[in-house]
Amino acid sequence: MAIDPRVSIGHVHLKVADLDRAVAFYSGVLGFDIVERMGPQAAFLSAGGYHHHIGLNTWESRNGSPPPPGTTGLYHVAIRYPDRPALADALRRLVNAGTRLDGAADHGVSEALYLHDPDGNGIELYWDRPREEWPRRSDGSLRMFTHPLDVDALLADAPVPSDSVPPAAGAARVLTPESRARLGALRQKLLALHKALLEDAKSAYELDRGRISSPGQLLQLVINDPWFAWLHQISELIVRMDDVAAPNGTGTEPDALALFEQVDRLLMPSETGDPFARKYFEALQRQPAVVLAHGDVRKALREP
Repeated sequence: MAIDPRVSIGHVHLKVADLDRAVAFYSGVLGFDIVERMGPQAAFLSAGGYHHHIGLNTWESRNGSPPPPGTTGLYHVAIRYPDRPALADALRRLVNAGTRLDGAADHGVSEALYLHDPDGNGIELYWDRPREEWPRRSDGSLRMFTHPLDVDALLADAPVPSDSVPPAAGAARVLTPESRARLGALRQKLLALHKALLEDAKSAYELDRGRISSPGQLLQLVINDPWFAWLHQISELIVRMDDVAAPNGTGTEPDALALFEQVDRLLMPSETGDPFARKYFEALQRQPAVVLAHGDVRKALREP
């Protein structure tokens, strides 16, 4: 029996090495909306309010490398656009971001752009011509082919971007002084929150396991002991902010937007959430200093 014709491929989930980098590409360049963010571990993105079309995670691949040639696995992800102007807009975004294409083709049934994402995953961006225009043989079967695509003509079909397009949906741009200042302010508040959380974790540790004798011992515990491991997520965010906001760095507006989003998603206390959310919830219940620092971070996130 033939498969039900209503079946379709719903989403793709990719293993990536650097979640911020991947989000900056799929959201900052291609323009997908961030639906959900799980700290530095995973993100779910979509178009049009769907729960997710693209999943990204570092659960098994953080700081990893693409598979070497000659191995099996994903050849490419195909992202279908509704019409030619929409595909042309995708091409405009790629050009503005300085993203290199691997190829472009007219397949008769579709027009397609080929490239790789920052993790080396193959991507096809394409639109389907109307079914009645698909080339067919004399027996009615499809006749697909691969001819060169005129990318200049395609780019000419791109709609003129509106000033109302949100920054997160635009192409990669150099980090503005305003965003650099916002990152600096958020970094200071996040440092204060990390300090309050570290003090709380230290007190809880000493109640459970005995006194920490020196700052050096505390540093080793923070680096190596699982008791303090959940705080690494905040430390990593601070380091990432330093990289993005460096005066001579290559940070972009999408990089900054991804960081604001990541801080916002991470600092969600929950009694029943992931390990970070649970420990963060417990610290907020114990320590007024953590509550105040949390409020300062939330305020910094809201300030333009």
